[in-house]
Amino acid sequence: MYSHPTRAIAVLLLGSLLFGLAHIALLPPFEGFDETAHYSYIQQVAETGRWPRHGDKMSRDIDDYLRVAPSATHGPWTYRAFFAAPPDLVAAGRRAVHARPAKARRFAPGAIDNWQAQHPPLYYAILAPAYLVSTSWSLGGQLLLLRALSYLIAWAGLCIVTIAALRAFPDRRIAMLLPLGAAMWPTILPGWFPEMGRLGNDSLVVPFAAFTFILLYRVTLSHALRDYALLGIVLGFALLTKATFLPVVVATFVMLAGMVVCTREREQLSPRLTGTCISAVTAIVIGGWWYLLQLLGTGSAIGSNDEIRMRAAGGLIAGLTKHLDLQVAAWAPWDVGVSFLWSGTWSFVLPPRAAMLPIMALAAGLAYGCCRFLRQRPREPIDWFAPLVLALFMAALAYHSVILLSIVGTAAPAWYLHSLAPILALPVGYGMAGATAATWPRRIMSALLLYTLGFLAVMTTVNALYFAGCGPKLPGRLYIAGSTAIECLADYPRIYDNLAVLAFPGIGILLFVAGWMLLLAGVVFVVGGSSTTSAR
Repeated sequence: MYSHPTRAIAVLLLGSLLFGLAHIALLPPFEGFDETAHYSYIQQVAETGRWPRHGDKMSRDIDDYLRVAPSATHGPWTYRAFFAAPPDLVAAGRRAVHARPAKARRFAPGAIDNWQAQHPPLYYAILAPAYLVSTSWSLGGQLLLLRALSYLIAWAGLCIVTIAALRAFPDRRIAMLLPLGAAMWPTILPGWFPEMGRLGNDSLVVPFAAFTFILLYRVTLSHALRDYALLGIVLGFALLTKATFLPVVVATFVMLAGMVVCTREREQLSPRLTGTCISAVTAIVIGGWWYLLQLLGTGSAIGSNDEIRMRAAGGLIAGLTKHLDLQVAAWAPWDVGVSFLWSGTWSFVLPPRAAMLPIMALAAGLAYGCCRFLRQRPREPIDWFAPLVLALFMAALAYHSVILLSIVGTAAPAWYLHSLAPILALPVGYGMAGATAATWPRRIMSALLLYTLGFLAVMTTVNALYFAGCGPKLPGRLYIAGSTAIECLADYPRIYDNLAVLAFPGIGILLFVAGWMLLLAGVVFVVGGSSTTSAR
């Protein structure tokens, strides 16, 4: 079906591993989305044995860092202002990142509220041992370790669904195209790297999404009660990781209920119904208690900060009347789509909108290819799972966007979708097969894939220049002043030295080159031969 599919998949996965680690090595402390709050949550769980409650403060270590080093959202320093400051101030920032503390870090409440108290504790408990091992390390070294472990968890999710499909899935179409979609995901959708290359519980959602897909596929083929029980266990622990898994849980039980309703053989009806009940009870017992506590404590089943703020401000209608901007609302669909494809990091150094159009076209081409592929072949029950998950997730995201529009006037970001990559990888694989089945569409898709790889390299470089203080964001815009950044390229030693104050450019640049070259080689394997012309 595909020329050297296993080789291409292995190269792509290795490339995404190295490039993800490169992103981490080039990232200053707390530049990843919400990392200040995630780090403090890990620290509090590790040292006190309790998770944050609403109103709890983040660690005092965060306050200490923000006083002397730049941050995307807090503190007095921008990256440009920091590197323009006197040398002794820059040296203080370097010590905050790279010097070992005089004594091991200990959690103590600081001045900033921890808004991530809304999240369940499983991810933070898993990373707590790594935090405890590294309390005497430099802050930069500790964050490098924690981020790398977090990224490895997410990357393992892609590997799990890939290996399971290649080794154990009986349907050859799914067994080949699911791994292809999973391995291609970070290349086609480069927002994967900033979303997963940071501290954040989305990374733990990825392997749970992989296990959910594998077990649901197994129960579509048989009615073994063991698989139903394992599915319930996975769903329960996923619910203890993040509430964004709720649409997956609902979609899973819709699928299970559909199989019960559609069962014709009486001897299969009882085990399917029993298995569905076992899955539901197991998931509720493992994960349901958290949502009951949140409902009783906050009035929101998911403990949503935004719902709490909305109610405190007078409700949804009052908030929309006060904050809704029709121009922002009109651009919301575009902004949501772009936030999934590429949001950069917490500084939101974004490219001009026109630069996103080819990536949008690539996503549209995959959607067309998926529809074309499925029209030409009989659909299996598992084929309905990803569209159902996507529909429910987007409905939840739309509701969240309406809440945000009522309190802050902006829509919700969609980068959380990357955590469901193992589930959504199947339509991506179908899209690759359908969109490259003829010569001229394959050429277009190849060009768009190469553009996306170039985009990933350029935007990673632009982010690094911004972190080195080389260029400001344009007034009223989110993207960097290009002329200033280009001038900085001529002074490579200064860029490297500035990055070394806050990050690990020596490691990062080597991993960047190796990872990007492997991604390029993997794309060439996939689209470079006649083997992608059919999917028998």
